[in-house]
Amino acid sequence: MYNPEAIAAAFAAAREDHSKAIALSIEHRELAEQKNPRFAQIAKQLSLIGADIAKSFYSENPAKSVEALAAESLRLQEERKALLKSMDLPEDYLEPQYSCKQCSDTGRVNGKICSCIRRRAVDFSLEALAAVSPSERCSFESFDLSYYKDMKDENGKSVYEKAKDNLEYLKAYSEDFSEHSKSLYIFGKTGLGKTHLTLATANAIIRRGYHVVYGMAGMIFSDIEREKFKSEEGKYTMQKLLEADLLIIDDLGSEFHTSFSASVAHNIIESRLLANKPIIITTNLDLGGIHRQYGERIASRIIGEYVPIRFVGEDIRQLKEFMY
Repeated sequence: MYNPEAIAAAFAAAREDHSKAIALSIEHRELAEQKNPRFAQIAKQLSLIGADIAKSFYSENPAKSVEALAAESLRLQEERKALLKSMDLPEDYLEPQYSCKQCSDTGRVNGKICSCIRRRAVDFSLEALAAVSPSERCSFESFDLSYYKDMKDENGKSVYEKAKDNLEYLKAYSEDFSEHSKSLYIFGKTGLGKTHLTLATANAIIRRGYHVVYGMAGMIFSDIEREKFKSEEGKYTMQKLLEADLLIIDDLGSEFHTSFSASVAHNIIESRLLANKPIIITTNLDLGGIHRQYGERIASRIIGEYVPIRFVGEDIRQLKEFMY
């Protein structure tokens, strides 16, 4: 659950907000004291009262002492509020204004990670996905089924119904997703909406707090090759690919094919299968193409372990360009 790098970034952002809030409150206090020295006097008196309350527990009548000191503290606080009001300043002007009221920008509440950290982690994860894909434009709502209405497949069947089924299936998949969901084999010709719906699925799953790693097949295999032979760590490492709750390999088969890329593909698929962790593969290759390019072992795994989702029809991207 949650991208570890995103969690670390979220805590770093919270610490920065905490420091800024403290610095601003000090600046406000200094400005107020310059305009009216009584603020400094009140702050000193309140500090002394705090020390006196601690000492009062050792007096003959601690309850009475604490009550008197508390009353004096309340009187001073009311005086400070009145001073702030006379200067047209809000009552909390001298207090740190934290972005999260629950944890005061510490990131934790009663030792547990605050919800603000989880929200920040989701935002960072979505930004990371958008940095390597057009994910910001991809949602289930923006998948326009109207382009498929007049299309027929090679058997004369409605493409619209198939596209609608794919949309509904992937939407349900994202809503029910867990670390042990089924793997998906999404295939079909170029420009049919495979990447759009896959990224919509990724966005939805990230928003639910899961750690999703997305990459084009060529980029993933290239980074793994550098990691293995040159000890250079790129964006994708084998550890990151295997640790993610969901791995998405986009456009499998479009990369420059080598025996090493086939070996890496097999290693990733096999390792995540053994760990019972899902992969979403998108590709222009049918199972015959997978068998020819990657061999029988990978084809067999996909046939036996992956849910096939076929996209049919004409190139939507070309249709959009023609229409507009």
